[in-house]
Parts: sequence; structure tokens; C-alpha cells
Amino acid sequence: MQVTTTGSSQIKRYLLLFFLGCCACSKLHAQHTIKGTVYQKDTRKTLTGAAVLLYDEKARIKAQTQSDEHGNFIINNIQVGFYRLLVSFMGNRTEMIPVEINGRVKTLTFSYIQLSPSISLSRVDVKADRPLMSIRKDTIEFNAGELPSLPNANMHELIEKIPGLTMDENGNLFYLGAPIKELFIDGRSLLQNMSSAKRVMEILKADLADKIQISDKKNVAGITEPGKNEKVLNIVVKDEMKKGVRGTVTAGYGTHDRYNAGTTFNLFRKKITVLGDVLANNNNTQSDAGTNYTVSFNGFNQQGTNKIFNFSTYTTLEVSKKIKLTVNLRHQEQDMTSNDLQERENILAGGSTFYHSNTQNHQINKLNGGIMFMEIQPDINNKIIVAANVIRESKEVSKNRLYNTTGSRMDTINSGILNTNDSAVNKTLDGNISYSHKFGKTGRILSLNAGMKNGWQYSYQLNYSQNNVFHPLTSADTIDQRVDPKNKVRNILLSASYSEPVGKYWALAINYGYENLFTHNRQNTSDFSSFSHNYVPNDSLTYRFDSRIVNHTVKPSLTYNKGKVMIVGSAGLSLNTLTSNNHTSGEKFVRHTTYLDRALNVAIKLDPYKTIMINANGITMPLPAQMLWPVNNNSNPLYVQLGNPDLINAFINTLSVSYFSNSIKGVAFAHNLEGRYFQHSFSNAVFTDSLGRQVTKPINVSGNWGIVDNNMLGFRFKHPGITVNYNAAFDYNRVLSQINGRDNISKKISILQYIATSYNWRKTLELTAKLGLDYQGNMLSLQGDYYTDYIQYRLTFNANAWLPLDFNIGSSIQYTKNTDAGAQFTLLNGWVGKSFLASKALTAKFYAFDLLRQNKSVVAFYGTTYRERLETTNLSQYFMFSLTYSYGRKGGKHPLPPAH
Repeated sequence: MQVTTTGSSQIKRYLLLFFLGCCACSKLHAQHTIKGTVYQKDTRKTLTGAAVLLYDEKARIKAQTQSDEHGNFIINNIQVGFYRLLVSFMGNRTEMIPVEINGRVKTLTFSYIQLSPSISLSRVDVKADRPLMSIRKDTIEFNAGELPSLPNANMHELIEKIPGLTMDENGNLFYLGAPIKELFIDGRSLLQNMSSAKRVMEILKADLADKIQISDKKNVAGITEPGKNEKVLNIVVKDEMKKGVRGTVTAGYGTHDRYNAGTTFNLFRKKITVLGDVLANNNNTQSDAGTNYTVSFNGFNQQGTNKIFNFSTYTTLEVSKKIKLTVNLRHQEQDMTSNDLQERENILAGGSTFYHSNTQNHQINKLNGGIMFMEIQPDINNKIIVAANVIRESKEVSKNRLYNTTGSRMDTINSGILNTNDSAVNKTLDGNISYSHKFGKTGRILSLNAGMKNGWQYSYQLNYSQNNVFHPLTSADTIDQRVDPKNKVRNILLSASYSEPVGKYWALAINYGYENLFTHNRQNTSDFSSFSHNYVPNDSLTYRFDSRIVNHTVKPSLTYNKGKVMIVGSAGLSLNTLTSNNHTSGEKFVRHTTYLDRALNVAIKLDPYKTIMINANGITMPLPAQMLWPVNNNSNPLYVQLGNPDLINAFINTLSVSYFSNSIKGVAFAHNLEGRYFQHSFSNAVFTDSLGRQVTKPINVSGNWGIVDNNMLGFRFKHPGITVNYNAAFDYNRVLSQINGRDNISKKISILQYIATSYNWRKTLELTAKLGLDYQGNMLSLQGDYYTDYIQYRLTFNANAWLPLDFNIGSSIQYTKNTDAGAQFTLLNGWVGKSFLASKALTAKFYAFDLLRQNKSVVAFYGTTYRERLETTNLSQYFMFSLTYSYGRKGGKHPLPPAH
């Protein structure tokens, strides 16, 4: 009995000690909270979007947040210790508050943090690394000084170091998958159309940037449109770079008569920015010889061999305090020759036919154009935007093709030659004017917009073909035609919108849109007569169509906005009238259609750095007028495309969920999941005969759907200076078409893995590497769900180093393998350079291209009714010596790393 009592007492003592230990641990690891409210000292008003940073004793960032619409902020889960609280807002002095967190107070409150106004943002001397990025409302700001670059580096090389910011092979910029639609310099619009910003990013040098800012694209009323995930990029130029004129003059000449010459210039002032570029070369690049052009991930060089001459200017200026003007002018010339080997499998129910061709191409393109964009803001409540775009493009194409078609047993069905000469002139004239007015009541806005788009196309074709048919009977067919197509398009667009707040968090808006699209299409066709030795009109291939689409849309919307949660619901009613006149046959089609659009967009701001977006949309896709009549080009009589006047509008339903996250430590993440379902989708009906001829006609189908899952991750380690951008995308599409009257379901799968890294060591050595794996799979029901797939691997590695005595060496390598095309090759380039004069103003460089003589271009493609492989001749090995003189450069000699 006594033993039992003693054991019970020991157990109680152990339990008591354990309980006291738990209490001590909970005291030691208790989590605390800091709250506060931020005010502007002079106005006594709360500040929305003030940045709040919490540093520990070792000057490490432990937490970050922003003040909300009422100026309040909160930081949770803080451990016991000593900290510094930094509070800042643009145009005000930064406040630093010492903070002690102890076990006695669970919540520490700063009820009245005042920020004093300042002409320039004051800096607090804290012994800590500046954060790579900060967030102010909808603007993400990167400190360019935290992204070290090599001497002579351009802006393209700088932005590659920003987590989440990427550029594709066409020069388009993206931030976490969202397209960047506009480029600003010091807050003034420089590029309205960001179809290709790569050359502009080469003209701009990396050392001129103080900050890189990315924000949401806003409409004419200054509002971010719900459901649109589009961005703009602003480069803030250093004050010391706003003096003088900077630029380069380059000339290079090499083996096989290769040359590359050009000049660039840029000027930055408080009220004006001017960029200029003149470039002429025949070495298949859009860069001058002074640029250390490396192998891009999607192919450094153009296909074939090219000669180019480009001239462009970009100007943005403040005419007055109320008027901002942007004018961009460009002239482009390209002369391209190539030899293409094409292998195409046309898929049929009982087997396939195989089309093989060898084509010699010669193409000359010329383009002249200009864009004018003017913003007039007489006062804070009124804004007028006027835009105009003028383009004239001419094209001359000559093709000589040898071809043959074989059956599944590789027996020859037909063979022949195709010779075409095509010249065309395209003209575009667009104009647009917008006006917005903000009334005295917050949220009450009126917007008006009027625009006109005009396009003209004049073409002249000479087509000659000889087609020899071997099965089932041997015969020959010769076509010698002259074709003269002309197109004219005029589109008038009018819209008006009005928004009215109807409560503290609610707003009602209504939008009206009017569109009048007129298209005139005419084609005269003549056949060569061996009797008269002249071209005789061919009435069967001569036609004239007129088409007019008139559309009225009324769309009311309701918005709920409570700061962290924004919900927008809208529904549109459209009345559409399509009138199509076939003047050749005397037929006329008139169709009246009423359709609805719907949208629900939800944005949830978990905190200033994390956002969830949910979008559900149902949108009518109006019938393109071009589908009503045949395609103009008859350059290949084996492939004919008809029109279909019986088509109806398509409708697409989409549902997407997106998550975006940023961190001042340099981590960016985005995930997007989207599903699509099409009703009455536009597809093709293909008719292929035993002679290898193919006729295509557009049709409506139902049952098309797809799903996309996209993940993007970008992060940067300041030490040792590595940036990583990773993208993983999955895409599945189910597409219905018809082949010879039978339904064909094509199921396409795409899986893309992409990773890019950039490393800079002491501004002396820079390494970049990119790896991509692209898996493509295709299943066709027409051939018993036969599944084919391939993987394309691509690896690029670039190295660039500055050595003592101002020597520069570099190398660039790309390895490509395509399992379907059965091709793999390595493209190896390298250079060595030496700089002279003060600030490295003069650079001599020796460049070697394609050292291994393996340069190729092989592409595999899966269509809904065919599989294709295309191989194009590319520029092969050459060597070039160049001189580049840089003027207006700032800075001294490049510092060398300390000796070890």
C-alpha cells in the first residue's frame, strides 16, 4: 500500500514539472503582434499603401506589410526580441521606430505614426541590405542597384535578373505570365504596342536604370479593368544619366562578305526622352555587332539568310504640364532567301498520304510606319487621349517548289512543280480618340471613345504549276494563272460608359458599344491561253464579295469594392446583323443574331503581397468576315480554301483561378488554372482525294474544350547573385474537325518545363543558362485513336567575362534535340574583345559564329488533320571583326576583383 502511494506522488511531481516546463516554453515562444496607424503629418490624413518593414538586431527583414485603406497595419507572430520598425511612403520621410517585444505585452500598438513630407524620399541609415523590391499599392518596384551587371550590359540583360520577369523569342515581355503591354520611361509612355521590345531593350543600357517598376494596366478612366491581367513597365532613369547624349557607332565585317553596322543614340531629360536606332547587316540578327548577342532560347538566328536595314526613333515628351506626346517612326527592309524541306502526312480514315516538297524562297519586305499617342489632361478631372497609327508594307515573294505525294505504301500518287511570284501592298490607317471625366463625387466617371480602323490590300500573283498524276491513271495537269486580289476593310467603333457609386462599397456602371465593320473583297483570275499567248479571264475563279457586320452592345455591371475584396459582375446584350453580298453569283445573306455575354470577376487581396483572382466568363466570338469567302492566295493549287456563308457566331466559356505572391526578399510565384469550353466553335472540314488534292472549308462544331495549368516561380539569392525563373505548364485540348465527311477528334497534350538562371560574380563574370523540355502528344480518332508524340529538348548556356587589361571573352552554346524530327545539333559561338580609351569608349571584337558547322532549323508540328516536319537552311559558319565606339558614357574604369 505504501509503495503505491509513493509511486503516485512521484507521478504527480513529474506531471507538475512537465506542466511548468510547457508553460515556460509557451512563454519563451509566445507570438506577439504589432499594430499601428500611419498618418501624413501636415494633412492629418491616414496614408493608404505605406510600406512597413520590421528588421531584427542583425538587420534582417523579419516581416513586411502595407497600411490598408484606413492607414492601419498589423504584423503577427513576432517572437520576443529587439527590432527596428521602418515606415515609409512616397514623397515623405521614412520613420524608424525602435521596438522591444517582451513577455509582458502581447500586442504593441502605435496609434499615431506621423510621416513628414519631403521633396525627395529620405533614407534611413540602417546597416542592412536594401530589399530587392517593394510594393506600393498596385506597383512592384525593383532596385536596379541590387542587380549587378557587366560593363556594356543592356537593359535586356538586366531584366533577366528580375524574378518573374521574362521575355519570349518574339521580344514580348511577361511578369508572372501576365503580358506587359506598355513601356514607360520616367512615367512617360514610350511604346504603346509591346509586340517586340527586344531591340529597345538593347538600345537602353543597364547602367542608366535606377528602378524598374511593374504595375497594372489602366483604362482611359485610370481604372484597372476587372478580369484583365495586363501590366505596364516603367524604367526610372538615374539623375546623372539625364545629361548629354549617349549612344554607339558600330561597324563589323567578316568572312563570306558578312557585315553588321549601325548606330544608336538616346537622350533623357526631365521632359523629353529620345531613342534612335539605325541597323544594317546580313548576319541574321536584329542586334548590332557591338552587342554581345548570345544564343536565345528559341533560336538566335533567323531562318534562311537575311539582309536587313532598319531605322527607328522613339520620342516621348511633355509639351506642357497638361500635354504628353509620344511619336514612334520606323522603316524596315528585309531580303531573305531560304531552302525549305517539307514532309507532311495528311491523315485519312483508311491510311495517310505523304506530301514532300523542296522549295526555294526569295522574299523582300519593306515597311514604313508611325505611331502618335497624345495625352491631354487640362485638369485632374478631365483627360483626352488621341492616338493614330499609319503603316505601309510591301512584299515580294518568289517560290520554286518541287513536290510529290505518296501513299501509305510509298507509291507515288503525283509529282510536279509550282512556281509563284507574288507582290502585295498593305496599308493601315487607324485613329482613336478617348475622353474621360471624373465628377465631384468619388467614383462617378464618364468615358467616351471613338475609333476608326482602315486597311487596304492589293496583291498581284503569277502561278504556274505542272501536276503529273500516276494513280489510278497517268495524266498531267498544267495551271498557268494570273490572280489579282484586292481587299478593303473599314471598322468604326464607338463606345460610352458611365459609373455611379450607389453605396459605401458599391458602384453601378453601364457600357454601350457600337461597331460597324465593312469588308470589300475582289479577285480577278485569268488563265494563260496557248492560242492567243495571253491571259484570258476565268469567271469561275473571279468573284466579288461585300460584307457588313453591325453590332450594338449594352453591358451593365455591378462592383463591390471593400479594399481587400473586389467583386465585379456584368452581363451584356448584343444585337448583331451580318449582311453578305456575293455580287458574282447574285446571292445575298442577311442574319440577325442576339447573344449574351456574362462575366464574374473576384479579386481577394490576402495581404499587400498575395492576391487570389477568380474569373468566370462567357463571351460570344463574332464570326470573322474573312471566313465567308475563299482565301485569296492560289499559290498552291493542291490546297484550296473555300468560304462558308452559313457559319454562325461561336461562344466560349472560361473559368480560371489564379494566385499571385511577391516578397521583398525577391521571391515571386503565380499559379493559374483555366478551363475552356466552346459552343459552335470554328473548325475545318477537309476533303482530300486520291490524287493528293485538298480542299478546306470552315465549319461550326461543338464539343471543343481545353484545360491549362500554369505555374511560375522566380527567386533571387543576392549572395551569391543568382536569379532563377521556372515555368511548368500543362495544356490539354480536345478539337473536333471533319475529314472527308467523317468526324475526327484530335486530343492534344502539351507539357512544358522551363528553367532559366542568371549568375553574376563581382561584375566580372556572368553566366546564364536555360533548359526547356517540351512534350507534345496527339491522338486522332480517325485512325483508331492512334497516338503519336515527341519531345524537344533545348539547352542554352552563355558565358561572358571581363579580364584584366580590359579584355572581354565570351561563349554561347545551344543544344537542340527533337525526337520526332530525328534531329539534334549544337550551335557554338564565341568572341574575344578589347576595350580602349577612357571608360572603355572604344571596343574591338572578334566574333565567331557556328564553330562546329551544325547550325540547323528543324520544326515538327501536329495539326488536327496532319503532321508536319519542316527543315530550313540557315546561316552557317562565319568570322567577323568589329569596332564599336560609345559616346556620352559615364563612369571610370571597371574595378577588378581583389587578388587572392
